[in-house]
Amino acid sequence: MRLYEHLLAAAQEQPEAIALEFMGNKVPFEALAHQARQVATGLRAEGIRPGDSVGVMLPNIPHFASAYFGTLLAGGVTVPFNVMLQADEIEYLVTDSNIRLIVTYEMFVEPVLRGTQHLPNPPKVFVVGQNTAGQRSFQELLKDDPSFRPAEVDPKLPILTLYTSGTTGRPKGAQITDANVIANLDMFESIVPTQPGDKWLCVLPLFHVFALNGILNSSIRSRTTVVLQPKFDLEACFNSLASEGITSFAGVPTMYFYLLKHPKIGETKFPALRYCISGGAAMPVEVLGQFEKVTGVPIYEGFGLTETTVSVSINRPESRKIGSIGQPFAGVEMKIFDDNDRELPNGEVGEVVIKAPNVMLGYLNKPTETAEAMRSGWFHTGDLGYRDDDNFFYIVDRKKDMIIKGGFNIYPREIEEALFQLPQVAEAAVIGTFDEAKGENVIAVVACKPNQHLSAAEVMAHLERHLAKYKLPQEVVFRPELPKGPTGKILKRELRDQWTQWNRDRAPAAKAQHAAASG
Repeated sequence: MRLYEHLLAAAQEQPEAIALEFMGNKVPFEALAHQARQVATGLRAEGIRPGDSVGVMLPNIPHFASAYFGTLLAGGVTVPFNVMLQADEIEYLVTDSNIRLIVTYEMFVEPVLRGTQHLPNPPKVFVVGQNTAGQRSFQELLKDDPSFRPAEVDPKLPILTLYTSGTTGRPKGAQITDANVIANLDMFESIVPTQPGDKWLCVLPLFHVFALNGILNSSIRSRTTVVLQPKFDLEACFNSLASEGITSFAGVPTMYFYLLKHPKIGETKFPALRYCISGGAAMPVEVLGQFEKVTGVPIYEGFGLTETTVSVSINRPESRKIGSIGQPFAGVEMKIFDDNDRELPNGEVGEVVIKAPNVMLGYLNKPTETAEAMRSGWFHTGDLGYRDDDNFFYIVDRKKDMIIKGGFNIYPREIEEALFQLPQVAEAAVIGTFDEAKGENVIAVVACKPNQHLSAAEVMAHLERHLAKYKLPQEVVFRPELPKGPTGKILKRELRDQWTQWNRDRAPAAKAQHAAASG
């Protein structure tokens, strides 16, 4: 079954059931399917043929779903854009994916035009909202054709190009097929229970695979409702969980941190909420325990990547180990390899590798990177972890984030877990910085909760009680908050850049103090 067929079937069999809720407006399955057909007809009229790429740069609004499914019905390849991208980054995606048409929002028209107007064949641009830049309105894309039929496309060809976050170099476009998406939905459906009337709250951005496949696609398939919010806003999210009948919530750890900070968290119930998922980054055990204690709602931590169409493992209601990413879904093989691609025994740390039907075709226009990631027939995740004797997997850190200091391997997550034991800590991240003698130094960056204070000495005293001496940070840096990406994931690369600049700025003052002391 093709992905779009789930939407068409829901529209035929449960036309009045609510697919989407947004700002008080309800979109039934029939209405969503109708607008998706109109988009598909309009795309064909604009010259989009099967296999052509269509960019979608929209926030979490219903138009995202109709543009996305409309592209699928037309046989196109949807390329979701991070709405924070600027002109140069947009130009790269448009060129790399050979995008022929872009559907965007009024707030993003200016960077889209700056990034595309000078190209030899700039894509056509259709705008949702106020159209002050003279571009064509989204409404002009909607065309009716009573004889419309979905395009016939090989299910083994890409339907999505999902760009990775680009933590090293330019983002890579993971090519995802219908078969990848359906395989992952099969896995997800076997674990996550749904009931008639269920509602997912979606504050994660739909341009990210976590929300796109883990929430939108799975809800369309299960014929449950997605309550859309344009972005994560603590007050709006909290109120929705408390009063809108939300049964399921998916978020990154940062969102759970902030929910715990809400002044009414201890006195407010989430009456319908029964299922929470955390992914995108490692969930500190301390935060998970606090949330479950205060709300009474379990969080099931899982693991997945853009390249795996989201999930490959998850904790289950009947089988859970706190601190682990759970067990692989049926149909997923996960192993731990050393640097020579040899399997390691249980308990030893190495790279997590995956073989599964939801693993991408490869990276668009990047055969060398694809071959490297897929060597030995296994997708190499870049994550370091280990497996226990019960087939539960644990992520230690990103391979690129591992710190090597004086020949010792240091995993930042272990230090971060210790930092989160301090009740004053709201956010924490540990990074490695270059050191000529030791290779790298360990730097802890901490943000305290409102009206809470810590000194570097207090932090170090705490860490000394919990960690071996070689793991201790050389420095503790305090910040009001830590930089985050659109899903709320802490950006360690940006932290490294900030620390380098901050260290450079303070160097003259340090030298002056040293000279004065010497004099």
